[in-house]
Amino acid sequence: MKIIAYYIRRVVCPGSIFIMFIFTGCKKWVDVNYDPNLLAESSATPDLLLSPVLENSAPLHGQLLDNWMGYTCSPFPVGGYFEQTYNLTPSFGAGELASATIRTCRVIEKKSMATSQTFYLGIAKLMRALAFSNGVDQLNNIPYTQCGDPVNFQYPQYEDAKLIYEDLIRVLDTAIHFIKNADPDKNLNISRADIMFHSNKNKWIKFANTLKLRLLIHQANRSDRTGYIQNVMGGIQSEGSGFLASGEDAAVNPGYKETDPNPFYNYFGFLPSGLSGQGSESGRANVTAMNILKSNNDPRLGFFYNKIEQPVPIGAPEPFAQPQPSDYRGNKYGFQFDTRFFMFQSAPFVSRIGGLTVHGPVTPSSSGLIKGYDMDQWVLTSVESLFLQAEAIFRGWIPGDAKTAYQNAVRESFRWLNVGGNRNDLSLSNQVFTNWYNAQDAANNINVSWDDAPDKYKLLMFQKYIAMNGLNSQETWTDYRRNGGYSFIPLSDDPGRISSTLPVRFPYSASEYKINHANVTAQGEINVFTSKIWWMP
Repeated sequence: MKIIAYYIRRVVCPGSIFIMFIFTGCKKWVDVNYDPNLLAESSATPDLLLSPVLENSAPLHGQLLDNWMGYTCSPFPVGGYFEQTYNLTPSFGAGELASATIRTCRVIEKKSMATSQTFYLGIAKLMRALAFSNGVDQLNNIPYTQCGDPVNFQYPQYEDAKLIYEDLIRVLDTAIHFIKNADPDKNLNISRADIMFHSNKNKWIKFANTLKLRLLIHQANRSDRTGYIQNVMGGIQSEGSGFLASGEDAAVNPGYKETDPNPFYNYFGFLPSGLSGQGSESGRANVTAMNILKSNNDPRLGFFYNKIEQPVPIGAPEPFAQPQPSDYRGNKYGFQFDTRFFMFQSAPFVSRIGGLTVHGPVTPSSSGLIKGYDMDQWVLTSVESLFLQAEAIFRGWIPGDAKTAYQNAVRESFRWLNVGGNRNDLSLSNQVFTNWYNAQDAANNINVSWDDAPDKYKLLMFQKYIAMNGLNSQETWTDYRRNGGYSFIPLSDDPGRISSTLPVRFPYSASEYKINHANVTAQGEINVFTSKIWWMP
């Protein structure tokens, strides 16, 4: 049995919007060379096509990156799998270009342009930019201009990742133009089809600006990009709408209910039957993130993770030390031990992902990551947005006080998790944050206190790492790569590990080498440890 399970999207097979993570016999939804006749373009209309595109944009990546980044791991010892040994080959399957979303976006663009439905046109361009950016961040050079047009380009050429990034900024500018000038009344069923912002133009524009900021932050540590970044940031400020603010998630909800639940909830929480989801057993607490929370007396410990289901008997042998509090326990990724002797290092004695402990809907008291079967599925959270803005302020890209921006970003994590216990009264979560921060500040904790931290940027990235737990581990992996690694994230303990460093990218897929051989081999030999993504310094 493979240790990495992936939770399933509604309607389609598992996988992120752009990269298909396929490990168990699930038929691919679609790839670059998919039969175009299966897409009923002639009968499809933008209002029918948009909702699936939006839902499939959620970062339902699976546990691979969660494990690598120290957020989760298996509660029991299994060794030798490529995920833990880093032995990623083309047959690994994580480099499968899935162009369905991109092609559908292109269809929406074509049809909405023909019918002057420019709100749909702008949204489709934005979502296409998001899809391509995810592809670059995992694979570097990818098919771009010719991708999503299998009628004219059965074997799409690969293009330079940096140039793709630059064009994505232009695409987002165009998206903003169309959205800003759109008349919702002339876009058929837009408020219903738009399961993200329900035709709120201002929030869509903020989302586009936030995505642009994410792309700029990715390349911030390349000194040769300073002038380019300043130019784009000037355009964002001139546009004037700003970024996603506190409480403003880019999140989707097509009408999740008990019989058709949110996929994150369905995997890490509960099935419609009330039984535990698959990920609630395979994806448990990793001691890396858990012990960071413990060592800093962080109140979010009980929201990122739940208490263990059964207490460990006093004096029972343990394979490694578990810091207090003892009712929160984790495992080490890839760690091997004898379960006959360490019999209490298993699922009931390793913490689950935080949130509901019984099957149910979202309520004002719902907290943590697993809030209820009808919860929204996030695409880009307010937490990430505020940390992006905090880094931009720290770098001098936008005006503001760096300390205040940092505190606002960390506070947003407390609010997003509903640490105060009542989402209708955010002052409760604010107070928990304030009490904790003041106590750590008084104790001169350099992992929390802005004034005491000798390296403010490292503090900002450290707290962003904590806050992104469960939200989007691909962005954590990107931060890890663009900043030269994080010393607090250990490598896999699997004795079969083949490298002293984490992979910095995924390989192209075996099927791509088979079907689009000439174009993919033109990218040269790919080494997942040394073939950098273009924005890495």
